[in-house]
Amino acid sequence: MMKLNQIVRVTVVALAAALLVWALPTGAQSNVPQINMASVRVVNALVGLGPMDVYLDGTRVAYGLAPETATPYLTVAAGKYSLAVRPPNTDALSAPVADVVIDLAPNQSETAVVYQRQFAGDGFTPTYAQTGAFFVLDDDRSATDLGKVRLTAVHLAPGSPALLSLAYPSRESLLHEIALEKPYGTVDINAQIYSLALVDAASPDLTVLARLGDFSLYANMLYTAIIVPDMQPSFDRNNVPEVQRVVPTPRAFLVSAPLDPPPDGLRLRLIHAAPNTAVLDIYIDGRLVAERVNYSRATEYLGLKDYSHVITLRAVGSAPDAAPLAQAQFNITADNRKQTHWSLVLLNAAGADTSAALPLAGSDETNPQKLINTSGGSLFMVLLPDNIAQTRRGYARVRLINAVNNIQPLRLLAAGVPPAPSPSGVLPSPTPPLSPGQPTPTPAPPQQLVQDVVFGAEANEVEVPAGLYPALQFIPGGTTNVLASLTDMQLVSGMVYTFVAMGSPIGNPPISIVWFTDYGTGLPLDRLYIGTITAVNANIRGTPSTAGGIMRQLPRGTEVEVLGRDLNGEWIRVRFLDPDTGLRREGWISATANIIQVTRLGVPVNVLALPRYVTPGG
Repeated sequence: MMKLNQIVRVTVVALAAALLVWALPTGAQSNVPQINMASVRVVNALVGLGPMDVYLDGTRVAYGLAPETATPYLTVAAGKYSLAVRPPNTDALSAPVADVVIDLAPNQSETAVVYQRQFAGDGFTPTYAQTGAFFVLDDDRSATDLGKVRLTAVHLAPGSPALLSLAYPSRESLLHEIALEKPYGTVDINAQIYSLALVDAASPDLTVLARLGDFSLYANMLYTAIIVPDMQPSFDRNNVPEVQRVVPTPRAFLVSAPLDPPPDGLRLRLIHAAPNTAVLDIYIDGRLVAERVNYSRATEYLGLKDYSHVITLRAVGSAPDAAPLAQAQFNITADNRKQTHWSLVLLNAAGADTSAALPLAGSDETNPQKLINTSGGSLFMVLLPDNIAQTRRGYARVRLINAVNNIQPLRLLAAGVPPAPSPSGVLPSPTPPLSPGQPTPTPAPPQQLVQDVVFGAEANEVEVPAGLYPALQFIPGGTTNVLASLTDMQLVSGMVYTFVAMGSPIGNPPISIVWFTDYGTGLPLDRLYIGTITAVNANIRGTPSTAGGIMRQLPRGTEVEVLGRDLNGEWIRVRFLDPDTGLRREGWISATANIIQVTRLGVPVNVLALPRYVTPGG
C-alpha cells in the first residue's frame, strides 16, 4: 500500500539495493493462485479524528494507522470477518469508533474505508463510540495494459454536494458524478502527471470546490480517490480529541494498490535510491510508467507480462522519443520464474562494486557498460528478489537493505526483544518477583537481529517475535556508532518489514531509515520448518544414532531450523545457534515427540512429512 500525496511529496513505499541474483533465492514464493483466499485492507479516512488501531476478528493488525493511509492487504481464507477501529492505547474490548462484519469472497480484494458519520452539533458532541462507519469497496486488481493506470473514487464527505466530479482544473471531468456513499466504476488512463480538482457536478457552472494539486500516477497500479470533509483533528484545552462539526468543503486523498500480473508474468517495484542523481522519467518497453521520479521515491509492485523487459531512463520532461540517459535489459531465467516479486533499484556507484549491475543497451562482452554518467555521478541498476512469503505464526519478518555507500556492512540490533511465542500447549514461565534488597537486573545489551549487509547487496532478513520493540538500531559492523535508530516500533504478526538505510555518511543527504510493509502471502519455496525443544535438555548428535557423539545439549524452548529427517523418520536434522560460540551448527536429534515439536508456519507437522535429508557428499 502507498498513499500518494502531491507530486513533490510522494510517500516512500520502499527503498532497496541488491545484487543481481540468478539462483533461486531462499524464501521465494510460488506464483500458484491460492484457492479460496481473499484480501482486505483498511483505509483510515477519519481525517477529523486522527490515528486508529485496526482489529480483525478481535486481533489488532495495525497500530496507530494515520489518517489518509491504508494497511497492506491482509490475505485470509474467504469467509466472514469482523473489522473494528479504536483510538490508540484504548482497551481492545472498548466500544469501537466503527465496526462491521465483512463477507470476503474467494479470490476477491476489498477495501474497507472507515470515515466519520456523526458530527458535533449545537449543544451536543458525540463520543468516539460509533462516530464512524465502514464503506466497503470491491477492488478491481486485474491486469491492465502496460503504461495504464486504473482509477476509481468514493464520495464519503457528508455535508458536501451529493454529486461530485474528479476533474481537471478546467472542470472537464475525469470521473463524473460520484454519488455520496455509492460505489463507482473504474477507468484506465495513461500514466502521467494529473492536475486534479473536485467539482460540484450538479451546479450549472460546475463550481470548483477544491483544487487538489498535481499527482503523478504510476502505471499498472490501482488508485482510489477518497473524498472526505476538509477537516483536521482538534483538541480541547486538556488536549483531549474532540468530535467536530461537519465541514461542507470537501478534499480528497489517493491510496494506491498493486495490480495482478497477467499469466506468466511478474511483479516489479521501481525504486530510485540514488541521492546524487536528478529526477527521472522511467519507461518499460517504451511505455512511460513513472514520471518525475525523485530520490527515495518508488512504485507499488507493477504487474508485468513476461520475464524480459527493457528499462529506459530519460531526463525529466523529455519527449518519449528523446535520446535516453540509459537503457538496460533484464531477463529472469526459467529457473527463477517461481520467484514472483522483484525490485529494480537505481543506485549511485561512487567506487562501489557494480559487478551485479544490469548491462546497458549496446554493451557486449568486449565492452560491458554498466555505469551511467550523470551530473551527480555514476548511476547503475540492479535487480532484487523480494521475499514476502508467509511468516510463522506470532512472528514478523524483518529485512535490512544497506543503500548507504562508503560505510562498513550494516547490521540491525534491537533493545528489548519481545519473548518468542510459546509452543502450542506450553505456557510461559512467570517472571519471579525481586526479593527485598535484590538489585534491579542490568538491562540486557542490544541483540543483533539481522546479519551484516553490504552496500548494494540483497536484503538480509530474519523472523522475529511480533510485539513492541523499544529501539531498533542501525550500526556499521565493527563499530558502536549508531547511524540511525527507530523507537517504539510495533511489529505485527504476519507482516514483512523492509528497513532501508539511505543517505550519505557525510550528511548530504543525512542518513535516514525508511521502511515499507507487506503482509506475508504464499508459501515459501524453501519449506520452512521450525523445531522447538520440549525436553528439559535435548542431545544434538553428530550422527543419527544413540551411538553418535553428543555435540551439544539444548534446553527446553530453544528453537532450531529443521532441515529434514532420516530414512525411517526416527531422527531429524537440525541447524542451531551455538550459544557459546555464536556460530550456526548442524546435527541430529531424536524425533521422539517429547523431545522436539516440529511446526511449519505455526502448524504441527508429522515427522514423516519432512523431506528426507541426505548428507552432502553421500
